Amino acid sequence: MFIGAVKWFDNNKGFGILALPLGEELFVHIRGFKTFPEEGIQQNKVIIGNKKLDPKRNSHIAHNCHVLKHSEDWKIVISLLGKEDIVMLPDKRRKEKKHSLMTLAAEQLLQGQDEEGIFNMLTSVFDSSFEPSLFIPYAEFLEKSVAGVLEETSVTRLFSRVFEYFGTQITHAILFKVWKEKKFKYIGYESGGDYEIPEGVLNLNATEIDYNELARIKAYSFGKSFCSDFVSALFDGLDGMNKEEMDSLLPYLEFLENGDKEYWFNIVRT
Repeated sequence: MFIGAVKWFDNNKGFGILALPLGEELFVHIRGFKTFPEEGIQQNKVIIGNKKLDPKRNSHIAHNCHVLKHSEDWKIVISLLGKEDIVMLPDKRRKEKKHSLMTLAAEQLLQGQDEEGIFNMLTSVFDSSFEPSLFIPYAEFLEKSVAGVLEETSVTRLFSRVFEYFGTQITHAILFKVWKEKKFKYIGYESGGDYEIPEGVLNLNATEIDYNELARIKAYSFGKSFCSDFVSALFDGLDGMNKEEMDSLLPYLEFLENGDKEYWFNIVRT
């Protein structure tokens, strides 16, 4: 399956060219559409379909395609998250300019929908299988995409609902990403400041915790014991470290009790 934007289309002759990411272009004919739109095909419109090998051209052509317009097409749009989505499209002077295919697609899908329809569409792709590393990029993309479609009061109300919904469906991996980047507003919390998350979530993601984050954790209700156990585990691996790696651990000594701190300091220095 592909998603691309119309570079040009001759509605009289019934064919044109689609621009896909990475500079790829795809020939499209009127016969390649499931149902050809009565209003014709306009430049910059986003198209979804399949690629079909054309023996005559010795290349692929667009097949079984349609103009992006159904709420279920949102899943295809979001499949571009974290991937190259830049397409080159001509302006009025026929000079090619860069466009984000995701942004074009979002604008096209969101136009004409009411707040409830948009809420259902934005939340439809979010479940326990959602890739944790894409959660914050997805939330940031939503903020940019919806702003120009609804009135400001509707946008504020919509995102309050959407982000609260995300908070009810969140996994430990996504919660850790939110905590790490302090993007708590994306799960329904007030933005700014810090929030204590369950110790179990931190333990499951301990390999991604650095010195500065440990300093945050120290202020939590379980902070002192967590930090002590965390640092003790770090120093238990000294046997396989070189001098430079050992020295890099010295700042972590501040999270230990005095007795343990002195013991490990002497081990590192000798």
